[in-house]
Amino acid sequence: MAKKRIRRKRKKSNRKVRENSPYAPLCALSALIESRGIFDCIHEMVKIPQKEVDYCPTDKLVFVVLGIMSGCEVMFDLNRKLRVDKVLLRAFGYQKCADQSVIQRTLDASIQDNVQQLESALKTIWDNHNMATPLLESAQKEGRVETIDMDLSGMPASKRAEGSEKGYFAGKRNTYGRQLARILVPKTQEIVAESLYPGKMTSCKVLKSVVEKMEQRLSLSTKAQRGLIRLRLDGGFGTDENINYALWRDYHLLAKVYSWKRAKALAKSVHEWVDISSGPDNRPRQAGWVSQPHRYGKKTKQLAIRMPKKKGKGYQYSVLVTTDMGADIHSTVDDYDGRSGVPESTFCQDNQGLGMRKRRKKSFVAQQMLILLNQLAHNLIRWIQQWMIKAMKLISSVKSSLGSWWTPSDDATPEGPDTVVETLSSFGMKRLVRQVLCLSGEVTVKKGKVIQIKLNPLYPMISRIRTAFDVLLKPYGITVSLHEN
Repeated sequence: MAKKRIRRKRKKSNRKVRENSPYAPLCALSALIESRGIFDCIHEMVKIPQKEVDYCPTDKLVFVVLGIMSGCEVMFDLNRKLRVDKVLLRAFGYQKCADQSVIQRTLDASIQDNVQQLESALKTIWDNHNMATPLLESAQKEGRVETIDMDLSGMPASKRAEGSEKGYFAGKRNTYGRQLARILVPKTQEIVAESLYPGKMTSCKVLKSVVEKMEQRLSLSTKAQRGLIRLRLDGGFGTDENINYALWRDYHLLAKVYSWKRAKALAKSVHEWVDISSGPDNRPRQAGWVSQPHRYGKKTKQLAIRMPKKKGKGYQYSVLVTTDMGADIHSTVDDYDGRSGVPESTFCQDNQGLGMRKRRKKSFVAQQMLILLNQLAHNLIRWIQQWMIKAMKLISSVKSSLGSWWTPSDDATPEGPDTVVETLSSFGMKRLVRQVLCLSGEVTVKKGKVIQIKLNPLYPMISRIRTAFDVLLKPYGITVSLHEN
């Protein structure tokens, strides 16, 4: 009789495995993301009513976030980029990725309760990692206010999609779609919260619900806390009802009046017009304080602005309402002009860098889930950027004691930490995705964990990016270097 063979459990190999990945930095960041529990809240709090076969429903939501961060503009790109990169999947603890059609079915299976669960998960993640709370705390100590921007942007969609209606879409006539309201912290470029509305919705109708969502996310329960925030709003929000609502809620305000007829009437009481900087279309402008301001729920100052009409004679008028009684003309105008470069640009950056507008779902709930996942990817990328900047600033401030925990290698940037900080701070969303996260390199894995990455030295400014990653990932036992030429 033949002797029975005994199967012995194979020991885990301690040898290092080296593989190439087009997303080497993102592979290395898996250790940081895992240690901070970014995705744990989603697994714990979101319960999508779908049978689990090969993948957990929340794993598919994580695949979407990873796909967005790796440059997938449409859902089908998950098959071309994420699903074929086993190195990236293993770095985040997955052996394989679900097909994009399976992921789409999970989004379609979501219900309104899942949207609320995902919003709760994002609030928990926000509470643990946001940069806005320290800003508000420092503002309270220094006796100043922090600005919050709000904006509404059109999201074109199929005529047959739920909630898709013919509404206002900039530069596009007779277009169907939905409207996306966004609350943004301009200093940190973080998205506080977002809400999706039918296509006919306008800015003046969503302010109250958007402010309520902001108060929940930022935990603004008292008048003192709300008094630390100034709402910077464009003319679409500037109705009497909305302005009085913001003032009665004890917010500071810098907003444009909704009615052009009222703006023209108020401009008649200006005694002196002062030349100011040109507008976005390079037309000359003048501004002056309104001597007979419109009466709101609280005392305000109102600044009239005029510029020549593009066609015909006469002027085009607008009026800014501010609660800063000590503000001067130029600072008020410059402050409001700064708004046009923040919320609008973040929509553009997300559309170009994260492909937000290209991911469309027929189901309104599924589109809400996609919007929230895009919000998480946006904030996570901004946090990674800030974590690298913070690590480099720490080096700059404690140069004398660097030798004990960080010694720059030969391929580190010779310009110094301040140059690296300046470079990282200048990157927008598109450059962060394409020039920081999506770099090809060799990934070394030991016992299922990334321990080293080697990047291609031919990338632009690669020595600065390499230095920032090396400093950020050193505490996690990951070294970052460049391939030898």
